[in-house]
Amino acid sequence: MEDLVEILSRLYSFKKDTPTIWQEALVKHKVKEEEWEGVKFFRLDKPVHSLERGTILSDDGIIRGYPRIRRILNLSNGIKRNLSGTFYVEEKVDGYNVRVARLEGRVVALSRGGYVCPFTTDRLPDLIDYEPFFDENPELVLCCEVAGPESPYNTESPPYIKEDVKLFVFDIMRKGGQVLSPKERYRLAEKYSLPVVKSYGSFTPEDTEKVLEIAGEMDREGLEGMVLKPEQGGRYLKYTVPSSHINDIRATAILVKDIPCGFYLKRILMLGFALKELKVEDSTRRAHLLGEVFTSAIKEAQEIVLSGKEITERFTVRFRKKENMERFFSLFRKAPVDVKILSEELKDGYIRVTFDRIYRRSTAFTRSSLGGATFVD
Repeated sequence: MEDLVEILSRLYSFKKDTPTIWQEALVKHKVKEEEWEGVKFFRLDKPVHSLERGTILSDDGIIRGYPRIRRILNLSNGIKRNLSGTFYVEEKVDGYNVRVARLEGRVVALSRGGYVCPFTTDRLPDLIDYEPFFDENPELVLCCEVAGPESPYNTESPPYIKEDVKLFVFDIMRKGGQVLSPKERYRLAEKYSLPVVKSYGSFTPEDTEKVLEIAGEMDREGLEGMVLKPEQGGRYLKYTVPSSHINDIRATAILVKDIPCGFYLKRILMLGFALKELKVEDSTRRAHLLGEVFTSAIKEAQEIVLSGKEITERFTVRFRKKENMERFFSLFRKAPVDVKILSEELKDGYIRVTFDRIYRRSTAFTRSSLGGATFVD
């Protein structure tokens, strides 16, 4: 224990009581020792003092966890209340979050929880030409969203990605946590030809009507929403549009006991606020659609169980290397996530795997309810 405390204290010092903070974190199992292809590092499984969950510590530096972004329900008043100067509007891509960094000489993709993601790390050479960037900027971290119909984590996908997955850089930060300004990120992205999220330009709080028009455009295009980023640094804001809320519910409503009720309530609230503020013409139809999405999913769940099957989500993904595919499923099972591999084939240079993610709680609840089981409200 003492040796680990000394090592962690050397890797990162708090303003005071550093050894005590690290010792307490170790006792409470907040710090995990990890290894990836011979590279050893520490991962924070939970927040430690001022360090976020998912933070990585190694002799190569500290990779801070990506901070949560505050959400606003009313776009125009949210801008006026929280932003005072110039800010940028960027697309909020509907995918999953990774930090791409060079760790002890190896470029890896780190999940929000700080795990090396075997899938994304495996596919990085297909998604981004990262070597020139990290050769000249080893101290920087690319914050990215990965999305597409062949994502191993999400059944939803942006409408403009028709196959496989794509990666989009939405922030760049230094090891240690300082996030670069949007202008500096745009400069680096252009210099190194990095794939980036779409930017709609810079605005001020006086441009609220223009930003509302962009939100309406995003809704019509089936996008998720936007992130508002101050030019001079400061708190980011995120706002999601009506179509994304219904899509989220459509994708998950069948998982009746595996998704917290709060997930749905939050999206219904966001939908109601957005429909009014954006003056969506077909808001009545959307309200009817919301009810239909819920009821049709619950009916589908019953039909699946009555046919003797389990409630599942199906994914098809591509891997470059067999060992990364095995690492991916090993990590899933440790989570634990219940998966069943259905097929595996070599095609066009990739290992293509189809698997089901099995939701036994939703299956068991639906089966027992169909059988007449009681429950307390």
